[in-house]
Amino acid sequence: MHIFGDESMDVPNGWSIQEEHLMREFKFPNFAEAKTFIDKISIICEAKNHHADLHFGWGYVIVELTTHDEGKVTQLDFDVAESINALEG
Repeated sequence: MHIFGDESMDVPNGWSIQEEHLMREFKFPNFAEAKTFIDKISIICEAKNHHADLHFGWGYVIVELTTHDEGKVTQLDFDVAESINALEG
Protein backbone atom coordinates (compact mmCIF):
# COMPACT_ATOMS: atom_id res chain seq x y z
CA MET A 1 0.00 0.00 0.00
CA HIS A 2 1.21 3.48 -0.84
CA ILE A 3 0.04 6.74 0.69
CA PHE A 4 -0.35 9.75 -1.60
CA GLY A 5 -1.36 12.96 0.13
CA ASP A 6 -4.55 12.11 1.98
CA GLU A 7 -5.13 8.93 0.00
CA SER A 8 -3.90 5.41 0.66
CA MET A 9 -4.15 3.06 -2.29
CA ASP A 10 -3.12 -0.44 -3.16
CA VAL A 11 -0.95 -0.58 -6.27
CA PRO A 12 -2.72 -2.70 -8.91
CA ASN A 13 -1.26 -6.09 -9.71
CA GLY A 14 1.80 -5.85 -11.97
CA TRP A 15 2.20 -2.07 -11.59
CA SER A 16 4.81 -0.05 -9.72
CA ILE A 17 5.28 3.56 -8.67
CA GLN A 18 8.28 5.21 -10.34
CA GLU A 19 8.96 8.94 -10.17
CA GLU A 20 5.34 10.03 -9.58
CA HIS A 21 4.07 7.65 -12.27
CA LEU A 22 2.20 4.38 -12.09
CA MET A 23 3.99 2.11 -14.58
CA ARG A 24 3.72 -1.33 -16.08
CA GLU A 25 5.35 -3.18 -18.97
CA PHE A 26 3.41 -5.78 -20.96
CA LYS A 27 5.05 -8.39 -23.23
CA PHE A 28 3.69 -9.67 -26.55
CA PRO A 29 4.90 -12.17 -29.15
CA ASN A 30 5.03 -9.57 -31.94
CA PHE A 31 4.48 -5.96 -33.02
CA ALA A 32 0.89 -6.46 -34.22
CA GLU A 33 -0.33 -7.75 -30.85
CA ALA A 34 1.41 -4.90 -29.02
CA LYS A 35 -0.31 -2.41 -31.37
CA THR A 36 -3.70 -4.06 -30.83
CA PHE A 37 -3.21 -3.72 -27.07
CA ILE A 38 -2.35 -0.02 -27.50
CA ASP A 39 -5.61 0.43 -29.42
CA LYS A 40 -7.59 -1.17 -26.57
CA ILE A 41 -5.85 1.02 -23.99
CA SER A 42 -6.66 4.14 -26.00
CA ILE A 43 -10.38 3.27 -25.87
CA ILE A 44 -10.20 3.00 -22.06
CA CYS A 45 -8.33 6.29 -21.79
CA GLU A 46 -10.84 8.12 -23.99
CA ALA A 47 -13.79 6.68 -22.07
CA LYS A 48 -12.31 7.78 -18.74
CA ASN A 49 -10.94 11.06 -20.16
CA HIS A 50 -7.58 10.21 -18.58
CA HIS A 51 -4.78 9.63 -21.04
CA ALA A 52 -1.79 7.39 -20.43
CA ASP A 53 1.68 7.88 -21.84
CA LEU A 54 2.20 4.85 -24.06
CA HIS A 55 5.44 3.45 -25.44
CA PHE A 56 5.52 0.37 -27.63
CA GLY A 57 7.51 -1.58 -30.12
CA TRP A 58 8.10 -5.13 -31.22
CA GLY A 59 6.80 -7.32 -28.39
CA TYR A 60 6.29 -4.73 -25.66
CA VAL A 61 4.02 -1.98 -24.34
CA ILE A 62 4.97 0.34 -21.49
CA VAL A 63 2.14 2.28 -19.85
CA GLU A 64 2.73 5.33 -17.63
CA LEU A 65 -0.11 6.94 -15.68
CA THR A 66 -0.09 10.11 -13.63
CA THR A 67 -2.54 12.90 -12.95
CA HIS A 68 -0.65 15.76 -14.56
CA ASP A 69 -2.67 18.62 -13.08
CA GLU A 70 -2.04 17.28 -9.56
CA GLY A 71 1.56 16.21 -10.20
CA LYS A 72 1.06 12.82 -8.59
CA VAL A 73 -0.58 9.42 -8.86
CA THR A 74 -4.27 9.58 -7.89
CA GLN A 75 -7.19 7.20 -7.62
CA LEU A 76 -8.03 7.95 -11.25
CA ASP A 77 -4.68 6.46 -12.30
CA PHE A 78 -5.39 3.36 -10.26
CA ASP A 79 -8.84 3.05 -11.85
CA VAL A 80 -7.38 3.25 -15.37
CA ALA A 81 -4.67 0.72 -14.42
CA GLU A 82 -7.31 -1.72 -13.14
CA SER A 83 -9.26 -1.32 -16.39
CA ILE A 84 -6.09 -2.00 -18.38
CA ASN A 85 -5.39 -5.08 -16.23
CA ALA A 86 -8.88 -6.36 -17.09
CA LEU A 87 -7.83 -6.55 -20.75
CA GLU A 88 -5.52 -9.45 -19.88
CA GLY A 89 -8.16 -11.74 -18.83
